[in-house]
Amino acid sequence: MLSLFVFPLSQAIVLVLAGLLCIKFAWHRTGKASILLGITWLYVCSTGLFADWLMGNLEDDYRPKIMSVVPRAGAIVVLGGGTRGDTHWSSYGDLNQAADRLLHAVDLYKSGKAPLVIVSGGAAPGDRSEADIMEQILVVMGVPARAILKESNSRDTHENAVFSAVLLNGKNIDKIHLVTSAWHMRRAEPLFTRQGFEVIPAPTDYQRLVGAPAVPPFLPTVDDLARTTSALKEYVGYLVYRYRGWL
Repeated sequence: MLSLFVFPLSQAIVLVLAGLLCIKFAWHRTGKASILLGITWLYVCSTGLFADWLMGNLEDDYRPKIMSVVPRAGAIVVLGGGTRGDTHWSSYGDLNQAADRLLHAVDLYKSGKAPLVIVSGGAAPGDRSEADIMEQILVVMGVPARAILKESNSRDTHENAVFSAVLLNGKNIDKIHLVTSAWHMRRAEPLFTRQGFEVIPAPTDYQRLVGAPAVPPFLPTVDDLARTTSALKEYVGYLVYRYRGWL
């Protein structure tokens, strides 16, 4: 719940409500400034210019490699985040924008880069785990069930690493391909390295388009607000993990 206050939309709402409250108590100048700040911040966060800048700072250290130069490893570890969960009337979990993680994992497996895929992600009590959903999708995409191991209890990236380590150590694996979004890799890689693994980053889900966007980058869009939200949450998450001594 606390992470909601990292979201630009939540911050803008708080600033506008604070401004209205100030105006009610006759603090007109402070109230108007707070409302203007909230609207301006929401506008900036909703533009492609700002979203691309934030994402670029996270992604640029993790460039993709052509498959021919990617070395072999003992396993491919796919972090959760690419699914929204089960939906009404569907027998498959719903995929989101980070579902590139599954596609890249399949590409690595079918290219012979590792014989085993570990999917890592839990769920709220009573829901089907993200690991279960990812396994189902991977099987549909051609990965045999016998080549998939599930870690179904983790709730965050730190637990992804700690709980996946149990499975990897049980298979005597010390070298892995780590598949997650490029903007998330800076936080994820050192967590697995700290568990004693040689980590080969396998970034995917890059967020900056090559071609011109449909909407000019200085105009606000819901998609750009979502990208900014993900980036800001990642920056804060990195700082929190550093503070807690996990990185």
